[in-house]
This record gives sequence, C-alpha cells and structure tokens, in this order.
Amino acid sequence: MTSIAPMPFTSILVPVFNNPQFVGHLCHTLFEHTDQANCPWELILIDNGSTEAGMAACYDQIADRPAVTILRNTTNLGFGRANNIGLRHSRGEVIALINSDMFVLKPWLAPLLLRLASDPSCAAVQGKIILPDENRPPTEWLVQTCGARFDRHGLPVYHLPNLPARAAEVNRAMPLPAVMGTGLLLRRAVIEQVGFFDEDYDLVYMEDSDLSLRISEAGYSLWYEPQAEFYHFHNASMPHLDQQVYDRCRLGNQALFQKKWPPERIERILQRHGFSG
Repeated sequence: MTSIAPMPFTSILVPVFNNPQFVGHLCHTLFEHTDQANCPWELILIDNGSTEAGMAACYDQIADRPAVTILRNTTNLGFGRANNIGLRHSRGEVIALINSDMFVLKPWLAPLLLRLASDPSCAAVQGKIILPDENRPPTEWLVQTCGARFDRHGLPVYHLPNLPARAAEVNRAMPLPAVMGTGLLLRRAVIEQVGFFDEDYDLVYMEDSDLSLRISEAGYSLWYEPQAEFYHFHNASMPHLDQQVYDRCRLGNQALFQKKWPPERIERILQRHGFSG
C-alpha cells in the first residue's frame, strides 16, 4: 500500500466579536469535518472584546478541547489586528483564515492543502464561499465569491459572484488576481516574508486585498480550489458596527489602499502573473 506523506500542521485563525450561536455552529462543523489524524490542526479563536453574555457559555463548551486556544482582547481591535495576534500564538506551517459567521459541511482542509502543495510558488488558496438562503433549497444556493479581482479603478470586487454553487464556472481550479480574507489557506513562510495584515487599516475592509498584492508582488501565485466549500452568513460576524463606524472604515481604508496601490502598480503586478487587470 502506498503511504501518503503527512500533511503540514495547520493553524486555523478565527476572529470573534459576539454572535455565540454562529461561533458555536462554526466550531461544531469544524470539529466534525476537519480530519485531525491526517491533517493535524489547531483552532485559535481571537475574541475582540465580545460583550454578549452567551459568549462565556459558548467558550465553555469548547475550551477543554486539546486543539483549541481562546485569546481575549479587551476591545474590538478589528479583523487584521486580531489575525495578527492569532498568528503570533500559532504553530502551524500553514495558516487558515475563517470568519466566525461561516460553517462547513464536508472536508475542506485537505483540498486546500493539496492545492497548496501542487505548486511551490503557490502562497495562498481560496475556497468557494457560498451564501445560505432560507428561501432556496441548499442545492440552489448561490456563490458569494470565488476569490477577488480588481476593477478598472484598481478596487477589489468579488470574482464570479451570484452563480449557482454547482455551475461549471465555479467548479474548476484557477489562478486568482486576489483572495478574500476568509475561507483561505496561506503558506506561513510567505507571510513571514511579506508580512501579515497591515495594521494601519481600520477595523475591517481592504486589508485582505493589500495582503494579496504584497504576496503577488513578491512573485507568488494565488489559487482557487472549488473542492473546499465554506458557507457564509454574510456580515453576521460584525454585529453592532453602526453605520458611522462602518463608513469610517470603508472610506478610510479605501483611501489608504488607493494611496498604497495606485491602479498602474496593480496593473504591473497582474500582468506579471498573466492577468490583464
């Protein structure tokens, strides 16, 4: 019998802000569908100053598991800073990023790891992100995105959104211009080379596009792997973020991103990787 080479150890980072029902559901599905024996992993939850009473009970249910670490911030430090904290406490050769308002229904880690291993130049692998819809049967749920690309203004947009999850277009592996900050696998050695999330960005928005470009500019490729599927209750991971704060993050982060990454610079990077922009 041919032996299978052991998979690298993976650290799964999940920033958390309230929503214990979603956090509990994510953890339950990860425990059920992530193969610890053949794909060893740890789960690191980074709590961003959650205030809902149900969080304590949620954490009590999972805290004794040997593969789980719970880190607690006193305030909401945002997406990028929370993941950076998680990285500093992680042990994995590979880093997985998953939002707390997601869940999985089948094995997801092995397909991402196999895609990452298939090409030494591959630094990140994006899974398929699907939107649950109570008004449709699961067989008709639509894709939120298969990664990201850049529009003519150099701003990130979803790649292949709103297609049926079983459509041929979203069920083939492909190189990507950019990745999302969730449903994602990253090679740790590359993160250590180019840096993780830029903490100059506000709570949320654009920091994943910034990381994508730094990885691509360093000469590494980004890939999409459709066999890894994530279901996303979109925006449920950031409750109580009022419109004023959200607008501040969106506008401020976009201005910072455009200052760092003018369209001409993005176009040069994309062309080197065979994309037209």
